[in-house]
Amino acid sequence: LGRAALPALRRATRSADARLRGRARTAVAQLEREAALRRLTGYAVQPEIDLERGLFLMARLARPAFDRRPYVKALDAMGAAVRERMAAAPDANTAPFALAQYLGNELGYVGCEVDFNHPDHIHLDRVLETKRGMPLTLVAVYLLVARRAGLKAAPIALPGRVLLRLYAGQRSLILDPFLGGKARTRQDCMNYLARHGLVPRPQWFADASDAALLYRHILNLLGSHQARGHAREAGELSVLAGAVTRPRPRRRGR
Repeated sequence: LGRAALPALRRATRSADARLRGRARTAVAQLEREAALRRLTGYAVQPEIDLERGLFLMARLARPAFDRRPYVKALDAMGAAVRERMAAAPDANTAPFALAQYLGNELGYVGCEVDFNHPDHIHLDRVLETKRGMPLTLVAVYLLVARRAGLKAAPIALPGRVLLRLYAGQRSLILDPFLGGKARTRQDCMNYLARHGLVPRPQWFADASDAALLYRHILNLLGSHQARGHAREAGELSVLAGAVTRPRPRRRGR
């Protein structure tokens, strides 16, 4: 029956029969997850992707009743705080450092030390709550706050590590949110690639798109479920990842 069964199933979740109650709750959770997965898939294959919207849709895979509003307000407040600190900076060259100073030093957003690829370190809402996350999700936090603060920023999607590029006038600087917003150089990036036996490619240093980041978030969550033996969740995300990599329809000109 699909979603048509939800009213009856929800009534059954309050049954006095413990076995019936448990089976009904399992069925409701699966139907809600399937609905969240359809919404995310429908959005992820669109020609234009907004990372924030995509990540909040992804949050519904773990929290079907997820309400994005408190998290949007939190990001708005952080953006306003960064703007205030930028206005107090001595010059335009140092103003962008307010982002790392606030998020890394004052609020304490930093990389996770334990259970690196746990889903809580991948979902944006959970990282906003715990202030711990994987490099990719911490970069997303920095990026969304930077946009609210009026800073031009873009991710640098190196293999296995994502950094954030901030544009400050005629120059740019690289931050590592996983290390609390520590400044990095291009040579640091080259050394990282060399340590992992990788030959640098120009495209790795280009500004990554929101669509590319959302895809990597999906892959991270897929890997997390695979590592935990969650076959059903991993299978669903594998199908989603395949859909995202298909050619996207082009927007018609006006």
